[in-house]
Amino acid sequence: MLSPAPHIHHATGAHGTAVLDVRRGAWLMLDQDASKIWHALTVRGGTASLADELAVPTGQDPQAIEDEIAQFVDGLTASGVLIDTNQPPQQTQHRWWRR
Repeated sequence: MLSPAPHIHHATGAHGTAVLDVRRGAWLMLDQDASKIWHALTVRGGTASLADELAVPTGQDPQAIEDEIAQFVDGLTASGVLIDTNQPPQQTQHRWWRR
């Protein structure tokens, strides 16, 4: 399951979602469609059937929307905004050198 990384804070309002990465001091502003994806991930636990929910009312191709959702989620994961909680945390190896 994907969820926001511990260093991510977010708030959703009528016009979208504001996401703050406190490590980088960077904001990410999500419009209403991106906020629906964010909500699906953080509240519902996944994006299953979201493409149909977004595509059908507007007459768009659900597969095309599914591809766009996947790209968006992949980008958030690659940038460290979302983490996969099913994966064990990566261990960093600390080395102490003596001379």
